[in-house]
Amino acid sequence: MSFSLLLAKENNYLRHTFLINNQLNLIFKYEVESINHFTIKSKNVTKHVFDIKNAVLPKTQDISQYKVKGIKAFRVGQFNKKIMRVVIETTIPMSGSYVISGRKLVFNISSTKKIQKELKKYNYNLKRSNKTIILDAGHGGRDVGASKNKIYEKDLTLNMTIKLKRILQEMGYRVLLTHSNDTFMNLKQRTEYANNHRGSLFVSIHANAAPLKRNPKVLYKGIEIYYLSIKNSKRIKNKRAEYRGKKVYSKQAYKIMTSPWKYLQSHKLAYAVKKNILTNVSPHYRINDKGVKRRDFWVLLATKMPSILVETGYLTDKDELKKLKNTHYQKLLMEGIAKGINEYYRLY
Repeated sequence: MSFSLLLAKENNYLRHTFLINNQLNLIFKYEVESINHFTIKSKNVTKHVFDIKNAVLPKTQDISQYKVKGIKAFRVGQFNKKIMRVVIETTIPMSGSYVISGRKLVFNISSTKKIQKELKKYNYNLKRSNKTIILDAGHGGRDVGASKNKIYEKDLTLNMTIKLKRILQEMGYRVLLTHSNDTFMNLKQRTEYANNHRGSLFVSIHANAAPLKRNPKVLYKGIEIYYLSIKNSKRIKNKRAEYRGKKVYSKQAYKIMTSPWKYLQSHKLAYAVKKNILTNVSPHYRINDKGVKRRDFWVLLATKMPSILVETGYLTDKDELKKLKNTHYQKLLMEGIAKGINEYYRLY
């Protein structure tokens, strides 16, 4: 074996980072071995230095972009071949505590108890890191989606999707977003992103609206979960998926997109998510269940992995609009979806 291959096998590469709830999270390729922590104090700034043994910093990773009140700077660098160094420059009191949980290293910018509470709440599990969850915030950019009283679906779905990403990451899943800001993506771009990144699951988050001509027998209120149906679909011709009237996928790709396995797994995921949303939200808020349904939405058809679309409520209902704007309600909804995904995988 060459020296370069041996080095790549032995060293622990930093895969990705994120900052949430005053916790700096670093996720590595392998389990974190050991940390050496010391401080360098000056008149107004304390530098907390963390040397991570047998860790390697790729050129693509950085933490200088993160901002926290009282923290002057976050820095990371390769100190030598065996040590990656993280430096947190702070102007506020900071214990310098950290928590190692398998491949995950969490630096505490508040209190150790808070980190342990969050890790316990979402039950971080290293096995989940092998699952890539693709999250899609419905609409965006010039496509505002449904709206009511200057509240736009695109804003609600983006906020909720980012919350869901953080919760799933705290559980240990690898999470990717089709878009992370208010930008326009057409439907084909969204599904191609999911397929190109080999997602394990695809979840699209939306908010609903009642039609102008309402059916008096229909209650336009509540959550709905959708998975694929191609019965009477206008998107299908000669067993090829059509986008805007053009055949864009081959018969072989279509076969994967409409496989019995995908139907079965999407059905299983939809019911797990619905159940857990209701269980998680109902102790705190009244929530109406409009059930699991089947449609030929493009994001459900053109993905090659189990896929669902979640309608989180109706903007045209006064009570649901109020709840959908509530950050606590949003968090409960997203926790329900995350717990549903976890139940689907049975990774407790």
